[in-house]
Amino acid sequence: MSDFKLAPGQALLVASRGTGPEHGLTRWVQHNSQWRGTRLATVNQLSSLARHPSLPVVYGTSRVDDEGDIHAWRIEGDKAATLSEKSSEGAEPCHIVVDPTGRLLLFANYTSSTIGVQRLDAKGAFDGPVELVRLRGSGPETERQEDAHPHQLFFAGDTLVVIDLGADLVREYAVDPSRAGASALSETRQTAVPPGAGPRHGVVLPDGRLAISGELGSNLLVGRPGDRPEAWAHVPSTKRTGPAKTRHTRNYPGDIQRSPDGRHVYFANRGYDTISTFDVSGKTPTLISEIDATVAWPQHLLASADFVLVAGWDSSAVRVLPLDSGRPSEARPLFDCAGAGWLLLWD
Repeated sequence: MSDFKLAPGQALLVASRGTGPEHGLTRWVQHNSQWRGTRLATVNQLSSLARHPSLPVVYGTSRVDDEGDIHAWRIEGDKAATLSEKSSEGAEPCHIVVDPTGRLLLFANYTSSTIGVQRLDAKGAFDGPVELVRLRGSGPETERQEDAHPHQLFFAGDTLVVIDLGADLVREYAVDPSRAGASALSETRQTAVPPGAGPRHGVVLPDGRLAISGELGSNLLVGRPGDRPEAWAHVPSTKRTGPAKTRHTRNYPGDIQRSPDGRHVYFANRGYDTISTFDVSGKTPTLISEIDATVAWPQHLLASADFVLVAGWDSSAVRVLPLDSGRPSEARPLFDCAGAGWLLLWD
């Protein structure tokens, strides 16, 4: 067992991803060194989570077929009250974020190439219709990059950053919550990354650079918004070679997270079932560690100064990697959770 402990009053919310009655939004707490899970809501293919900046409200995306859904729940202890639930007006919503004012919910409809904009009321519930911003673009891998495919949205200060796997782009938007619907977003810049990388998720480093996981290129990309593609450092995400172990013959990396001090990033190689650690303090990222995640298809990561948590979707398990000076040690069991696919610390 790991000695990982939540702070008093904290819980871990997990998107338990699948199609059975056991899947959905789950809450995990520690009691006498044991983990106890409670299913707060049953949801079909709950794929990502985000919290409101000031209210005890969590949002989620779900479903992977032609029509996705978005959700809002108010969390009170081990209970979740549904505030809102509706169509995402697009296919395969995969990531969701709330603007810093708490007035807009923004999400990526991956397959249908749109950003959804949903206004929120004072309680954090949906207010009015979903409006869509249509993205366009393509990349050299025609099977996966035939069109724009936004995969992640996050805020860097007041700027909305959109990682577009299909178009090999980092898109930046100014956001004005006082404006209605899609007019709240104004694209301010597009930054092309090395072609064929298929950028999936990114984090902001302390010096303003971005570190991005390349799903199609199986690489780590580091550069500044506005840099030309050739100015981006890009290095392999793994030392493993040959066919991947899980789901596909290709690696198809997933999530990336950074250490609180920004010196290291942690990178999930989903096909090889490993976690790579890079030192990104210099101009060129340096791979300093690659260890077995001990789960199949490590879908999502959560990093702190002392630990990295790993959600293993195909193993229905959460693992913890203790850190020593930013370098992970051997993965240890934390708890089993059906279809563990997304982690969110809750307090």
